[in-house]
Order: sequence, then C-alpha cells, then structure tokens
Amino acid sequence: MKKIFAALLIIAAFTACDKIEGPYLTPDNSVSTDIVFPELNPNDVYRKVLIEEYTGHRCTNCPDGHRELENLQGRYGDTLIAIGIHAGTFSAPTSTFPNDFRTEDGATLYTDYQVATIGTPAGVVGRAQYNNAYALNISSWQQAIGNNMQQPCVAAVQVINVFDPNSKMLTAHTKTTLLNGYNEEVQIALYIIEDDIIGPQKDGETTISDYVHKHVFRGSMNGTYGVALNAPEEDGTFLKSYSMDCSQNGWNCANCSVVAVLMNAATHEVLQVEQVPFF
Repeated sequence: MKKIFAALLIIAAFTACDKIEGPYLTPDNSVSTDIVFPELNPNDVYRKVLIEEYTGHRCTNCPDGHRELENLQGRYGDTLIAIGIHAGTFSAPTSTFPNDFRTEDGATLYTDYQVATIGTPAGVVGRAQYNNAYALNISSWQQAIGNNMQQPCVAAVQVINVFDPNSKMLTAHTKTTLLNGYNEEVQIALYIIEDDIIGPQKDGETTISDYVHKHVFRGSMNGTYGVALNAPEEDGTFLKSYSMDCSQNGWNCANCSVVAVLMNAATHEVLQVEQVPFF
C-alpha cells in the first residue's frame, strides 16, 4: 500500500446512483486559506473509501458491526475511513445510557439513506448503492467496500488542520485537485469524529459499562452535504477552509479528527475521503 504525507486526501470515482433528495448545501461560511500546501504528485494519489456505520448504544447487535468494521479496517488499513453515526430508536439516551451521541446531521443522513428500512447496525459505503440499496447489512459490507475501491481515481484533496490547544480553535484547510479529466460538479463536507469515548453499550443481553466507542460522528463544519466547489484558483484547484470553536462541546480534542468528504454534487456519491487528526 502506498504511503503519502498524512494530510493528503486521495481519490475516488463516480459511478451512477440515484439522486438523494433533500437540501444539498448550507451557506458557505468559509475563511481565508493562508496555508501553503505541499506540491501534489498524482502518482502518489490512491483511492480511499468511506463507510458510514449507523449504530446505537442501546442496539444489542451493533457491537457485531463494530467488530466487523474493526476487522475490515485491519484488512484495508488507511484506505477505509469510518464514521460512526448514532441515529434511530436505539441511539436515544436513558438513565442507564446517558451519553447522547445523536446529531442533526446524523439524523438527516439516517433518513436520506433509508437506514430505517433495515435498522441498525447498517453501513452505507461511499453513498453509492450496492444491490439496489444504500443501507447494507453487515454481511454486505466487505463486498461493497471492495467494489467501491475498484473505481478509478478522479480527484485528490489535501487537508491541513491548524489547532490551538489553549483556545481549542480549529481551522481545517483543504485543497482539491480534479484528476484524469473529471469534469462533474463537486462539493466538499468537513466532519468531526471522536475516538475512544467510554460509555455504556448493549452487547447482546449484556450491558458493558466501559465500552470504547470509536469514530463517533460529532457533526459538520460546513453542513450535512458541505458546499459546492465552483470557484477554482488560477491553476484549476479549489481552496476551502473552515474554523470551529471546540471549547464548549466537551470533546477530547486529542482524540478528534476532521474527515473531509469530496462528493459528486448531483448524486452525493463519495469521490474521496480522508481522516486527519486535529493535531
């Protein structure tokens, strides 16, 4: 597996899929980009795949999904990026399960990708259909991931985070380069995830009080589906940067990452994804 600098997002491909209805974009509250990005070598660019794992801490079968995803990440390494979206009935907090991992963005994605049709645990791979469905049971994850990885590379995205540990102010800088003549409209969304959150989880008939929750979706920096990239620089690349004050949300920022998702603007099929720690 090729290795490149940690902040380099790589590539992905577009294959036909149904258009997801709903609001696509939010107002663009981007900030100026003052970062000099490393020179991009297209030969070092490789495709990465996003899996959005829908889960809940009161879902008895969801740890089976967590274990399968851990196995898949062990197999595919950094070519598979995961976001754990807590949504649906079994994600609601109770006195026994006090953590509230739900987000407005996660609820929107849960609805848009029809996760309720199969319930949790479920996975959506690259926001593309597999066997005519977006939301997939655990048994389909590996094949859907493998199929998605076979798509051609069409874009590269570089991401550099600047984080102040005192003020807990984060600014995520991105640079997107379209490759191989790709000329569809694209948009980019920046998400926050947090690892290693300790809290209760149902596992079958057992409640594990000190369960370690991974890649928990905390929300978006620029809207559920991000913003359009429609104003290229002189060299044809696209620059977007966003800031967030993380001082009041209770996150352990040492365990947080930005996940940048580049997608086709019409279908929202993922063209590239990368996970970059806050610092």
